[in-house]
Amino acid sequence: MERDDGRRPARGVLVSLLDVGGGQSRVILDDVRSAAPRRDTSWAFDAFHTHKLLDNARTDQMQLSDAAYRDFGIAVMARLLALNDRVK
Repeated sequence: MERDDGRRPARGVLVSLLDVGGGQSRVILDDVRSAAPRRDTSWAFDAFHTHKLLDNARTDQMQLSDAAYRDFGIAVMARLLALNDRVK
């Protein structure tokens, strides 16, 4: 594994998990922005991107379907590519 050189992009995706009650949680993807592209940067909210409701019991046991994990990874990667103007 390479050493971390401390560089960071100016834009990124923040992923959070909020228990909304009723046995469900919401995974949230927000765009964030940084004026200082370094490891110890402070990220500031830029825009809401998307969210998805998940069952707490399955989430807590990491028993989501393979398709759910794949779709989540695709959504994160697609957003990162878009934020960095790499979508063709």
